[in-house]
Amino acid sequence: MGSYPRILLGTDGSTDAQAATQVAGQIAVGLGVPVEVICVREDDKDKDWAAGILDTAEAQLRTLGVAEINPKQSGGDPPDVLIAAANDNPDSLLVVGSSGLHRASSRLVGSTSNRLSHHSLADVLYARDPAPKHWNFVALATDGTETSYRAVTRGLNIARALDARARLITAARSQDDGDKVLDEAFAALGLGADVDREVLVDPQAGSALILAGWKYEMMVIGNKSMSGPSRLLGSIANKVTHGLETNLLLVNTTRG
Repeated sequence: MGSYPRILLGTDGSTDAQAATQVAGQIAVGLGVPVEVICVREDDKDKDWAAGILDTAEAQLRTLGVAEINPKQSGGDPPDVLIAAANDNPDSLLVVGSSGLHRASSRLVGSTSNRLSHHSLADVLYARDPAPKHWNFVALATDGTETSYRAVTRGLNIARALDARARLITAARSQDDGDKVLDEAFAALGLGADVDREVLVDPQAGSALILAGWKYEMMVIGNKSMSGPSRLLGSIANKVTHGLETNLLLVNTTRG
């Protein structure tokens, strides 16, 4: 899995969306890729409002040094429009604010962020306000599976684009069990001394990852079991997505 060819940025001008714009711009500059800015309006009477939102986002991205920006406004339901954009460009990175992921009511009625977490074919980065001015550590979560390795590879590219230190982490019942998972991951992925490692000794992987979130400006996980019956039962990925209090990159590992 290589780097992203473009960034898709969903914005409505909110505080969370401004944080998403900051993060999207930082990544775009680091990767040297364009940003497509998407603002969704309910009907034609909101065209001027959407144009203003796009102008503000473009100015923010220009200040960050983004060279190529493609603003776009669309009419319709925000989740549907963003899901369609992501699914038309599955190799891109979609960046949105995290608003709605942590409220039970939003999860029940289906906020934009929540629906994207279950239906986007593209990887989704959920940005939290305030956006970091400097990125220190990015956590790359693995459980030793091939699907988690895909997420680690994607996350490592983002960490390097942000000039952040990457740390491979796993949750395990014991230090020895965790070290074995990390040893195998380092060997399989050819990781070197530029990547740190940490074992979270806790049998409850979801809770362990959430509790460790404060250490990192971003955590990267795969979306395994984010849809279907496992979603209803509460997969680790689903639990972390709705409980983490830092920026989250949710990698779609189902596409191969």
